[in-house]
Amino acid sequence: MPADVSFRAPTDLDRGSAEYLGLLASASGRTGSALQSLAADVQELLTTVVAFVDGRLVGLASYEAGTTGTVLRHLAVARGHRGAGLGRRLVMSVRDAVPGAQVAAETDDNAVGFYRRAGFAVTALPRDPRWPHVQRYRCLLAAAAR
Repeated sequence: MPADVSFRAPTDLDRGSAEYLGLLASASGRTGSALQSLAADVQELLTTVVAFVDGRLVGLASYEAGTTGTVLRHLAVARGHRGAGLGRRLVMSVRDAVPGAQVAAETDDNAVGFYRRAGFAVTALPRDPRWPHVQRYRCLLAAAAR
């Protein structure tokens, strides 16, 4: 793990940066006007934590905190920083923000290994007939012990 790592809520300047939008695009698969619309929705409807390494924005996690649990909506780490534990630390930041709540996420084959390694229980979801070749998974991380 690099020496100078920090986590915090994004500022308006962060949200308008190419790094932030690139991470959100990576997490969502959206581009162009769809990405801009998503960025506005994330700012208005979700809580977000961003990760910085040596002052550079390299990770984000956005989530929805409810009374019964927390739903992780977007999670991304810049390519050059993957494998260093930043994704796991972002997930733990989300879990710690809502003590006593489990964290839920959905993913596909591309990221299911990450969620397993991060301690999530993973269950395959029924295949959607619109995309029969795509397997989706429900991932649950138990609430932190108080």
